[in-house]
Amino acid sequence: MEKIIHLVRERVDRDGGEWRAEVLGSVVPALVDAGATAVSVHLADDGVGIAGPAPAPGGELPLRAAIAYWVPAHDRAERALAAAGSLGLRNDAYLVTEALWSDFGQSRGEPRGWADGERSPGLVTVALVHRNPRLDPRTFRELWYRHQSPMSERVQPRLRYVRNTVVHPVSPGAVPVDGIVIESWPSEEIVSDIEAFHLGDVGNLTIMLDSVQDCFDMDRLRSIAMSEYLFA
Repeated sequence: MEKIIHLVRERVDRDGGEWRAEVLGSVVPALVDAGATAVSVHLADDGVGIAGPAPAPGGELPLRAAIAYWVPAHDRAERALAAAGSLGLRNDAYLVTEALWSDFGQSRGEPRGWADGERSPGLVTVALVHRNPRLDPRTFRELWYRHQSPMSERVQPRLRYVRNTVVHPVSPGAVPVDGIVIESWPSEEIVSDIEAFHLGDVGNLTIMLDSVQDCFDMDRLRSIAMSEYLFA
């Protein structure tokens, strides 16, 4: 099985409720009909009241959705790619390797107890990460996997962490990106409060800033607040 993620960019003024209705009401059923499984939907919809830790700067078409699903083979998934690829003003699809680094209830919070298609509690951030150009690809991966992932679990109140490493683009002309990170948080209030976002410890904030600056290209980092809808 292989995992595909679509990064969907859309106007900032697109109504969040209509956006959600289109994705959940039309795109998800079409994906399922095309044979996709374990569909997960992340949306900047009307259930989100903040932009996120590192939103798109003014003038950049913002990321409004990340839609992921599994297929037997990405090069034989034309119907699924067409179903999810019809959404938004720009739609880039990627083949990724998924690491479910920590799930609900493993480190913090409660195990998932809500139904498929119901909005997950709290808030999700979707981060698009790029390798720090000073690092070669292997050093980047080792720093990201062996240091950044476990360290961030210790210093932040994260409930779930899905680390997706991009293998290669699937859609022609897709914007380059090295990783797509999905992180779940207890509330908007915690994400909005820089101290609470680091367990109330300024030292944790310093550790985090030093690490992300070493690991990632900070000029290209985007981290967007979204609602989550799981169908698995």
